[in-house]
Amino acid sequence: MKLFFVTGNRNKFDEVKKVTDRYGIELEWSDIDVVEQKLKTEKEVAIAKALSALKILHKPVLVEDTGIYFDAFKNFPGPNAKVVFEGVGSEGVLKLLEGKPRGAKFVTSFAFATPNLHPIAFVGECRGKIAEKISPIISFAYDAIFIPEGETRTFSEMTKEEKEQYSHRAKALDEFIRWYTARKLFPE
Repeated sequence: MKLFFVTGNRNKFDEVKKVTDRYGIELEWSDIDVVEQKLKTEKEVAIAKALSALKILHKPVLVEDTGIYFDAFKNFPGPNAKVVFEGVGSEGVLKLLEGKPRGAKFVTSFAFATPNLHPIAFVGECRGKIAEKISPIISFAYDAIFIPEGETRTFSEMTKEEKEQYSHRAKALDEFIRWYTARKLFPE
């Protein structure tokens, strides 16, 4: 069965597809515009996005939402990470955390839904800290300033394979893949 991964970010699709291909899960990119509601958790946002995408496509959908939480600020920016980053960038985040605890965690939630199945969410987390300076290698938004626990390098300084060992997105995707492949509920 073909799944439609709904995202406006082609790089994110490519990263996810590389993993799903290993398991024979057919994934197609869909960049339809879905409403991203302001909710409290990434899981809630992903479920709402899955329902929105399902109403448009009427086909099996997979969506993702990621947030980051700074230890210095309770529940901030959380699922609003993209808006905050677009507003202040890496420099603004470093300035915001000057003199404050630099601990942080990424949280990703994938939500899967079909016309016959209410959305199911899968969550992955990665603890770490915000770097003191911006890595010169830029990739995803916070990757140039986030150092996962047990590492000295930012995500953007790692190879894709190295990043996948720590990645919150990889952990959530792995949860989904294990659930999906174990069920074999969806004949072609």
